[in-house]
Amino acid sequence: MFPKGMAGWHNDALEPLAYNPEEAKADLTKAGWKVNAQGVLERDGKVMEIEILTYPDRPELPLVAAVLEQQFSAVGALPKINSTNYTEIPAKHNNGKLSTALFARNFALVPDPVGTLLQDYAPGGDWGAMGWQNQNFAKKVKALAAGIAPDGTRQYLVNTLHEELPVLPIAWYQLNMAVTDKVSGVVIDPFERTIGLSEIRWTH
Repeated sequence: MFPKGMAGWHNDALEPLAYNPEEAKADLTKAGWKVNAQGVLERDGKVMEIEILTYPDRPELPLVAAVLEQQFSAVGALPKINSTNYTEIPAKHNNGKLSTALFARNFALVPDPVGTLLQDYAPGGDWGAMGWQNQNFAKKVKALAAGIAPDGTRQYLVNTLHEELPVLPIAWYQLNMAVTDKVSGVVIDPFERTIGLSEIRWTH
C-alpha cells in the first residue's frame, strides 16, 4: 500500500500482490460458486454481480475500472462500472450498500499517514475498510497517533494491512515535476488542485 518514497512505511520484504484468475476460480468453487449456462458464477440461484463504483474527477480511475471489469469477468463475475459523483462512495459505505469502490487515497499530503490510517481503519471511516475490524490494529494506530507507540508499530500496521487486506491496493504513483531555470514563480501544490500557470514568468 505504501510506495518506496514513504520512509518508515514501505517494506521491500513484503511479497507483492498477484493477479491469478485460475486460483481465484478455484477458491470461488470451494466457496460454492458454480458457472451457469451463461458462463456467470452463480450460488443459491443468485449470480455474482459486482458494481464497480468510481468517479471521473481523477481521469485515471475510469480507465483502471475498465481493467478491473475485465479481470472480474475473467473469473466469471458479472461486473458493471458506475462512474458517478464521488459522494456516492461514502454514502453507500455508510448505508451498507457498497459493493466495490475504486478511489484514490493520498497518503503523502501530510508528513505521516497515521492520520489517514486512523480515519480509515480504526474502526473505519467513509473511505476506508467496510465491515473489517481488528481491535489490536485500532489500538496500535491510536497509540501511534498519540505518540506513545513502541518501536515496530509502523511495521506491524503495514504487515497487517498487507496480510488482511481490508482494502485492495491496485496501483500508486508519485507526482514528479521538472522545472527549468528559464522560468520563475513555479509552486508545487501537494493537493494537486492547481499548477499556478498565472504566476509563472519567463526569466529571459
